[in-house]
Amino acid sequence: MGPGELFVARNAGNMVDTATMGTVEYGAEHLGAPLVVVLGHERCGAVAAACDVVIKKATYPGSIGPMVKPIVPAAIAMNGKPGDFVDNTVRESARRTATRIATASPILSRLVKDGKLKIVAARYDLDDGKVEYLS
Repeated sequence: MGPGELFVARNAGNMVDTATMGTVEYGAEHLGAPLVVVLGHERCGAVAAACDVVIKKATYPGSIGPMVKPIVPAAIAMNGKPGDFVDNTVRESARRTATRIATASPILSRLVKDGKLKIVAARYDLDDGKVEYLS
């Protein structure tokens, strides 16, 4: 993509707080962005921290703990599943965030219903740059 062709809202753990939701709503409603991609990535530190909360009962100081907290349910859901715990949680968290974006915002859910917006979850591989779209 060239300059100005992407409207990006980026934060640790690809979670949706008020500022991020507003950013996504603005991009879709006012700029006409037709696609929202919730893009998790391998070896995500925020997801690894949430996994440590589940497995090791880890705690984090300052705003890190509250930032990690919304990822913990995805980690709980993936705990004990076959495969890599952190990578499974990256995928599950991206799926959950995509669902939340599509359902929690009346603006975005209307755009999805009207066929003007698609919201998908994906995983980015840091080593080879490939993006895997998740169902």
